[in-house]
Amino acid sequence: MKTSLAPLFFVCGTLLLASCSGKQPPLPPLPDPAPPEDTTSADNPYAGGKQYPWTDRLELAVDDPYAAGRSYPWFSPTAASSLKPQGPADGQNFLSGVQWTSATNTWGPVELDHSNGEQNADDGSALSVGGSTFAKGLGVHAASEIHYALGGQCNTFTAHVGVDDEVGARGSVQFRAFGDGRMLFNSGVRRGGDPALPVNLSVAGIRELRLMTGDGGDGIEYDHADWGDAALSCEVALPGKDVWLSDLAYVSAQSGWGPVEFDRSNGEQGLRDGGALTIAGRTFDRGMGVHAPSTLDYDLGRTCTAFSAQLGLDEEVGGRGSVGFEVYGDGQKLYDSGPLRGGDPARQAVVDLRGVQTLRLSVTDGGDGLAHDHADWADARLQCGTAVTGQPGTRDPGFGEAGRSSVGGVATVTENGGTLVVLGGRFGLTRLSPSGVVLARGAATPNGAATLNGAASALALQPDGALIAVGYADGQMVALRYRPDLTLDPSFGLGGVVRLRLGVAASQYDSDPVRSAATAVTVAPDGQIVLAGYASRPFSPAPGVTLSDDDFALVRLGSDGRPDLTFGRSGVVTTPLNALLAGGDASTDKLYGVALQPDGRIVVAGEAQYDANNYSSVVARYLGTGELDPSFSGDGIALGGLGERSTFHAVAVEKGGAILLGGGTGRFFTSALLQRFSPAGEAGEGVRFQFRMPENAQLFQTVVTALLPQSDGRVVLGGYAGDTTFVSRFGADLTQDLTFGAAPANTVLGNTAQGGNVPVGSGSLIALTQDAERRIIATTAQFTATGIEGDGTVRLFP
Repeated sequence: MKTSLAPLFFVCGTLLLASCSGKQPPLPPLPDPAPPEDTTSADNPYAGGKQYPWTDRLELAVDDPYAAGRSYPWFSPTAASSLKPQGPADGQNFLSGVQWTSATNTWGPVELDHSNGEQNADDGSALSVGGSTFAKGLGVHAASEIHYALGGQCNTFTAHVGVDDEVGARGSVQFRAFGDGRMLFNSGVRRGGDPALPVNLSVAGIRELRLMTGDGGDGIEYDHADWGDAALSCEVALPGKDVWLSDLAYVSAQSGWGPVEFDRSNGEQGLRDGGALTIAGRTFDRGMGVHAPSTLDYDLGRTCTAFSAQLGLDEEVGGRGSVGFEVYGDGQKLYDSGPLRGGDPARQAVVDLRGVQTLRLSVTDGGDGLAHDHADWADARLQCGTAVTGQPGTRDPGFGEAGRSSVGGVATVTENGGTLVVLGGRFGLTRLSPSGVVLARGAATPNGAATLNGAASALALQPDGALIAVGYADGQMVALRYRPDLTLDPSFGLGGVVRLRLGVAASQYDSDPVRSAATAVTVAPDGQIVLAGYASRPFSPAPGVTLSDDDFALVRLGSDGRPDLTFGRSGVVTTPLNALLAGGDASTDKLYGVALQPDGRIVVAGEAQYDANNYSSVVARYLGTGELDPSFSGDGIALGGLGERSTFHAVAVEKGGAILLGGGTGRFFTSALLQRFSPAGEAGEGVRFQFRMPENAQLFQTVVTALLPQSDGRVVLGGYAGDTTFVSRFGADLTQDLTFGAAPANTVLGNTAQGGNVPVGSGSLIALTQDAERRIIATTAQFTATGIEGDGTVRLFP
């Protein structure tokens, strides 16, 4: 039940709210609320101790709790692995969209996504504390108390709390949060006009969250309190061993009479109000108590082999009630108990789960309504082995379909809990479960406008779980920040987008519409953002003629998107290489890779081209201030490529400070290239190789574009050859691991791949990441006539 029942309080008194008919006599008229004055004014709405208490607390059972068709349906918060999400399915659950188990408030009903307002439902305004507004949250009035059943599957609770601006400088409130009865947070007294106080709490393993507000010790007057952007972050880990289901976090759950109970019967409508799980006189210590209709969903990741349980009606309903138990694997019914009635002995169920990714446990009524249908999944457990392993470099069948998801993009990151976020070429985001199922999508629509006119290139994860995407839009470099729910963060730049107009306008002789772009991004431990790319620079080769070429461009932003004024000139550094390469004013210099050293110095990789036939790979290192590091190769810049025309597209800093670079070498980059530089910038050993045998060795383009260093000194790399993307692995000595992959050779699109090179997709765009089990994730995309199109994402055994 929610605030729709709030007006019934005045006619129902202390009666059970759900028993009130929809046809009530007219409510007595409420006085028009006057604008708040000082507490001594005759117009003070709190004069004489006036209150408007409201409750949505589920009451105790009466003789026939099911009379008049009563029910108390409950839906859990939704975790980050949901295959068929209910409500927010991306791991973030705003509390205004989560059903509470009970709630009380002192001045009308609790308001969802609005301030408390006055005594009626939906009479508040935008949530606002200390001048900061919040689109989501709860508006209450002290004293208030709200309970939520979390089921142990959530990790963090976040909010911004304070007295709402609608009461001005008046009011004083204390905010507290409790987990399973233990106090987790105490705000102290917050007063009207105080800035919003951020809250970030661990709720890992907690079954019940209780949010309370109290007056500040001076009475309830003007105590309008906001839980701004109140949200739960819920993530589900896959089972890795034999496990009791009451210990395993579910993905989503629902029950017909209050919340799902763990290791106890359903009881009544509240949380933890059941007794021991008991079926026909037999008692069980472990299991779940539910009420029909009910479903529980779990993500198994194809790591389990069997499910077993004892099934029946709980003894607390006597000989009444009738239910059916059903077990589904990946949407297919695997078990059906048939009708079971109160008093029937426990029925054992054993279900084969080999190869099953998502498990659903369902309880239905027995065809005669839901009355007294208290059902027990007693002794419910999973038999699970360790994660499936296979030949290194082969596809992991526990991900997507045969190791592949059809969602592809230009970049991907791994989040806590094993979820993936894939960045599409048009700045769209897709979150995948650890098993490769789409959980949520987000689009770059700043201020509700159409998607950005440009292309994305790279993605990074900030320490607070936000995501930074970079590329270009409207011809200039951009950075976007997405909140964990995959919506743009309006506090970052303008509507979630920082536009960096670095390049000069195109001249009549220069038709390239892209004047600056970010091609790579990395995030420091403190949340600072470093973008690498290029920006156009004008030059005049002849009187009256103005052209432009590109320079290296580095930008450092604070975690909030503001330029870091301690870096370069207002957060920007550009480096022309025309003098270095004796190319006159015409030198096209672009960065494609960036990495941070532990000491904060910035290493970049790219290329410089000073005519159609002359180009060189470049590696450079910058100090934290944005100046070139003179301790690196004498002037901060070193050329690579083993003495040939070359390009660097990827860079990684290895243990000990050595720098590994990947790219291509030869005219038109006809061989893939790996090269190592010392910490001082001295060019070291390198290796040329082919991902597959070229059809035309003079024109066939092969480039390494992604590097993924391993903890043992090896490196996994990604790149392309022609129109196919590949993943390979090299040892610390830069020798290729020819055992990586299913066989010494692979056939791809009619072409033979060299041993140790694993084809993963079509196109020429590939990005790499890895999960906590070191499994390799590659996402791929390709250029088309209409832009960049995602190809797919695969997961390989390490």
